[in-house]
Amino acid sequence: MTNTKNENFDIKQYLQEIIQDSVSIFHELTTWTDTDRQEFSLLLKELKEPFDKKTETTKDKGDRLENLVAFIIKKSYFFEIYRNVHTGTNEIDEVITLSDVGKQALCTYNISRDLLEIDSDVVLGECKNYESTLGVTYVGKFYSLLVSTDVPFGIIFTQKGLSGNESEYHDSYGLTKVLRIIEKYQNNRNLTILTFTLDDYEKLEKGISFYEIVKSKKLALQLSSNYDNFIREYYHEGVDSIKKKIQNL
Repeated sequence: MTNTKNENFDIKQYLQEIIQDSVSIFHELTTWTDTDRQEFSLLLKELKEPFDKKTETTKDKGDRLENLVAFIIKKSYFFEIYRNVHTGTNEIDEVITLSDVGKQALCTYNISRDLLEIDSDVVLGECKNYESTLGVTYVGKFYSLLVSTDVPFGIIFTQKGLSGNESEYHDSYGLTKVLRIIEKYQNNRNLTILTFTLDDYEKLEKGISFYEIVKSKKLALQLSSNYDNFIREYYHEGVDSIKKKIQNL
């Protein structure tokens, strides 16, 4: 008599392994090497150094953060970055796009597009290396830029973040929540404005992935909660076997 129960279990296990392989490949492609972390630590150290008005210009100060952001996007594997892009009316600090390599990797390794947590192929980035939090004016201007360029996803890269509390509906953090709701229910448009701070760069230095931070910030934005509630530090088993599978594909 055929043991149907065991056969079903084997099929289920096989399918789970296929899914897990794709997820593991995604994590392998996006995990930083020790060399990456060392290079990033140098950029982060430079960002944290006090600004010297006697020897540095405002542009030098801005470049510290922009160089750090460029590194983060480059090491995201799936996205590439264009810096200081001029349009007819604006200068955009960063235009971040899904790269050809990223598109092909999604197809070749059977990786779900949803794992990127960024549902737009184009993202706008704004760098503000200020010593204080950003007020509602900056958020409003960035929102206008997103609307005028028809880009639904934006990230404001800072040191100190926005004014207010990310878990409440007031000041700049509150405005990002209100704008999301307005766009969703009045314009049927999914608009997301996230903010990266010094705390996030330190998480990246410790090994938390860029995509994990983005995922957590999206949940926090929707639920009006602190994003630390959603951060998970992944430990990936079988990394060596996944590397071999990637090489053989």
